[in-house]
Amino acid sequence: MYPKNPLVGSRWIGTDAAPASCPVIKRHFVLLPDSLPADRRSADNGSFIDADLFITGLGYFSVTLNGHALTDDRFQPNVTDYEKREFTKITYPCRDSFRHRIYYCRYPAGGFLVPGENVLEITLGGGWYHQTERVAEGEMSYGDTLKTVFALYIGRNEIPAIVSDGSETWTAGEIVYSNLFIGECHDRTKTDTVPKPVTVLPTPDSMLTEQIGIPDRVIRRILPRKLHTVDGRVVYDAGENISGVVRVTKPDGCAVLRFAENLRADGSLDFGSTGWNYTCSSGKKQIMTDTFVGMGTFEPQFVWHGFRYFDVEGDIDMAEVLVIHSDTPVTSRFSSDNEGLNFLYDAWIRTQLDNMHGSIPSDCPHRERLGYTGDGQNCAEAAMMLLDTREFYRKWIRDIFDSQDKARGHIQHTAPFQGGGGGPGGWGCAAVIVPYHFWKQYGETALIREYYDGMRQWVTYLENSMENGLVVREEDGGWCLGDWCTLGKCEIPEPFVNTYFFVRSLRMLMEIAEAIGKTEDICAYRTLDRTMCDALIAAYADETGTHFCGGIQGADAYAVDIGIAGAQTAELLAENYDRMGHFDTGFLGTDILLRVLFETGHADTAYRLLSAEERGSFLYMKRHGATTIWESWDGGGSHNHPMFGGCARFLFSYLLGIGQKTAGWEMPVIKPILPNGLDFIRGSMETVRGTFSVSLERHRETMHITVTTPCDAELVYGDKTVPLYAGTVTVIL
Repeated sequence: MYPKNPLVGSRWIGTDAAPASCPVIKRHFVLLPDSLPADRRSADNGSFIDADLFITGLGYFSVTLNGHALTDDRFQPNVTDYEKREFTKITYPCRDSFRHRIYYCRYPAGGFLVPGENVLEITLGGGWYHQTERVAEGEMSYGDTLKTVFALYIGRNEIPAIVSDGSETWTAGEIVYSNLFIGECHDRTKTDTVPKPVTVLPTPDSMLTEQIGIPDRVIRRILPRKLHTVDGRVVYDAGENISGVVRVTKPDGCAVLRFAENLRADGSLDFGSTGWNYTCSSGKKQIMTDTFVGMGTFEPQFVWHGFRYFDVEGDIDMAEVLVIHSDTPVTSRFSSDNEGLNFLYDAWIRTQLDNMHGSIPSDCPHRERLGYTGDGQNCAEAAMMLLDTREFYRKWIRDIFDSQDKARGHIQHTAPFQGGGGGPGGWGCAAVIVPYHFWKQYGETALIREYYDGMRQWVTYLENSMENGLVVREEDGGWCLGDWCTLGKCEIPEPFVNTYFFVRSLRMLMEIAEAIGKTEDICAYRTLDRTMCDALIAAYADETGTHFCGGIQGADAYAVDIGIAGAQTAELLAENYDRMGHFDTGFLGTDILLRVLFETGHADTAYRLLSAEERGSFLYMKRHGATTIWESWDGGGSHNHPMFGGCARFLFSYLLGIGQKTAGWEMPVIKPILPNGLDFIRGSMETVRGTFSVSLERHRETMHITVTTPCDAELVYGDKTVPLYAGTVTVIL
């Protein structure tokens, strides 16, 4: 058995290299053939069978043993709030005290060890740890020195064979520049073969923890299409908006690649949606750029880009697009006879995957790349339903609470904290909403029990942010957003939105408290719930009590959703959006609006909105060339932003009707809806109980429903209920 902390006794080591470059650290060591019993050695060549390398590096690292890569994982370790840093130069005030954590990785190494001379080689990259170019959210760098720590164990020995101890050497590698937001420069013409001694560095004051989450990997490859040449640059099209890198094979000389989501009218790259408006600390614009000098095959190692198009200045022989993101398989399928529904599903899946790196769900894969809690909570349930993300969200939930202020309970707008604006409701309430959905999907009470005290702390923080029963503030000098990215100017009042989310979170917390035996807290939650609902009615209802905030931007849906308005308001809401024919809501309101329309019997209206083509619709994005979901309805900002697309889960939970009465899919219910105008729909979704599959097809006067269920369930359609047993059944109604 290895010790509880397998890196105990290891020293953190680094270099005096410029932090923008990527030093290569080497450790030479000798293993004697008889250093392991014969039964633990390979019969053919005497190599060691059992060996594990425990290692991490800040910011990112890659590692080889005797020239063999120990893993195909990218961007390791998973991003965290690594260690304490100063917040004197950030855009948003931060007075909070965090829990700092660094992950280490464990890799099997026995197959690559040999008796005699061995070489361990570690290349370091800046990653998030040393990222000083992009300063739009303030200076967010942690350290000026890249560093690593490791220990190699052989056999079942509790004492490591080698540890990082300062005897290592380093050389400058071919990566002479690496920045997460800008790109990399590889120069093979600059050789550095003279080893230099490493520097032993202080141990970070952080929790060193075995890594959880899902690593990034190369998921698939695309051969891009050469389009044309503009101003001497050859423009290529990957065919879809992706996150990843381009691998090139080239003759001698220099090749410069730049990346963008869109093209201008003249066919050149349009950098407007990927950070062109940001000026870096060096004074240059934030444009994703890779430079390769020398001959052979090149690809960036410690950066990814978000792009569809790229151009090349200089000669190359071949280009290949490597799609990279967290290795979270798609565990759902969907098709229908409606273009809008199909686009929503396909585009959101692609968008969500593009925004999964380091086991954080980001807002965009290029301009900001931050784990915004607002975007994250709005998409978490969909991701848990439609992708294999259990371990991904286990890690991100930990990030949320690691970034919670230990004294006051304040929740950040990004996790791990990297700056960024938001609000206490749609952002901060991720502290309850995301663990709640995790519990509902996977049935794990251990996780909600672990973070329950943090949720209660957040409730106390929000109570202290209230006036007259409404949430009216967050941090002094910070942002306090309500909804975001409405079609026009955002007019729905911030206290209305933030108080709604507090009410909704409290109700989730009541369910959580019941599930883990904290029933003594429920009475206080109910009292607070009633206080806020009364305050919302007093402040925002009209004289008839049927409209809230004048019914603007989906406000009535918020009211219906928490029960302070009823069937009449829901009817008027549906009539309003039938007339409008498109969304005017922000990313929070869009999700609430659709849920309320489905829940109150207005599926036809919801379907009409999801099928619309005009400005303020998903098909409007597709008609304007989108392959991923936009940040805004009119195309401003990022074109790879998942937040609006979290409603893709409604294709499964409402139209296909795959749902449950409890948690962990113990009591599944299939309750499908086929709105007028939709004649065929089919989909499947994997759960912890197995895969559920449903198809509906309209045949003149009858409805054919085919359901495959892994366990006992029930089918509800209209006023009919049919018991289901494990297997496949077709019901004609």
